[in-house]
Amino acid sequence: MLSLLSMAVSRMAGSLLATSKLISSCSHNPRQPFRLSFSLASILLACALLTLSLLWDSAGLVVWRSLGIRIVLTASALLIILVCCYRLPFRGLIATPAITAFLLTAWWQISHLSVKYQIMKTDPDHAQAIGSHLIAGYTDEAELRELIARGLIGGVFITRRNVEGMDAADIRTLIASWQALRREHGLPPLVIATDQEGGLVSRLSPPLDFQPALGKVLLGSQDIAKAAEQYGTQQGRGLAQLGITLNFAPVIDLDHGIRNPDDRYSKISQRALASTPAAVTTAAAAYCHGLRQQGVQCTYKHFPGLGRVFEDTHADSASITTPLPELQTSDLQPFRTLMQADSVTMLAHARLAALDAELPASSSPAVIGKLIRQDWAYQGLLITDDLSMAGAREQPGGIEAGSVRALNAGVDWLLVAWDPALVYPVLDALLVAQANGTLDQGALARSRQRLAASTVTPTTGR
Repeated sequence: MLSLLSMAVSRMAGSLLATSKLISSCSHNPRQPFRLSFSLASILLACALLTLSLLWDSAGLVVWRSLGIRIVLTASALLIILVCCYRLPFRGLIATPAITAFLLTAWWQISHLSVKYQIMKTDPDHAQAIGSHLIAGYTDEAELRELIARGLIGGVFITRRNVEGMDAADIRTLIASWQALRREHGLPPLVIATDQEGGLVSRLSPPLDFQPALGKVLLGSQDIAKAAEQYGTQQGRGLAQLGITLNFAPVIDLDHGIRNPDDRYSKISQRALASTPAAVTTAAAAYCHGLRQQGVQCTYKHFPGLGRVFEDTHADSASITTPLPELQTSDLQPFRTLMQADSVTMLAHARLAALDAELPASSSPAVIGKLIRQDWAYQGLLITDDLSMAGAREQPGGIEAGSVRALNAGVDWLLVAWDPALVYPVLDALLVAQANGTLDQGALARSRQRLAASTVTPTTGR
């Protein structure tokens, strides 16, 4: 692909040499100005198509990627035909980016479909053993149902884009249909997860009632435990009625007052419950009790705490450089206190430099295997933050190598929430690792035991 782009640039540069001659000839041909304007517009379109063809992996294009690919393939093909049929000015400047855009887009689509085909023809027993460790979001419900029926995922992440225009009854019916599909194929029930913290992160409001951020509610409360439990009870009641079994809340990162004007998504300071370990621990425990009383499991996030991180890990890699002894008396303390055998904890994609300066916490053996599983003897469930995030994708070996490392280290679920296209390369990497013996079967067996003992998955579809 690099040689293709180099050739494209070379041809475009050569075509530019003819520009001045064509412009000077406009005065001798009354039709030339129109042809020139049309050609310039075609050049701009071709360059726009080329730019898009380089961005199909971008998180910003996920929602309309399917439509966008069809548009780019169609428009670039039409430009190529136009250049072949008419002697337009600047033919090279139109044809070269159009052809390159077509080839790059076709290559992306073919590569994706090829990996998907390989996954779909994999032995069901092998695929299901791996798929139980994935929780996936979706943009195409028909494709999701195929993954559900084949046992290629163990859970579904549902968010705002999936419920637009739906009321509570519609969502409940949709989720029930997924659970029925699992029963039809003799598969265990799905984990149904969402991100309903309240405040900024309220993925299912509407149809659920909007709640202000829990941290803001606690500011005006004389009894934070009581307020947090009531909040969790109200939230859990609404989630349970929909069929949700796992909520990615509460945020137990400490508020260190960090403000990053370029932070579009994390905004931990606006989502944190409090600034002290004691207050966060008390509020989080009470909130989770209220949630569990309604049959919904909570998730402690984002280990080891993003309150000190300036970067937004959705868009950038990041490191926590604070010495470990200081973290143990601050950011790590709520996790250490709350992480019990019946809990779920989400691992952030920031590096905990005191233990591992290279790998994010979500895939670091030093953080997961040594600190959490060995030193802390934690027997609850671990889930990665969304692997669509830059903090995960920019790690050594990308999310493919990171997913293998994560499961080997002791992670139970890999979350692919925003970009469902990443489910296939992740599954492919895990199946290859399983085949060549680099996927730790002992770690997977221990994970299966933890998942079997968990209360997150309903015994019957709701």
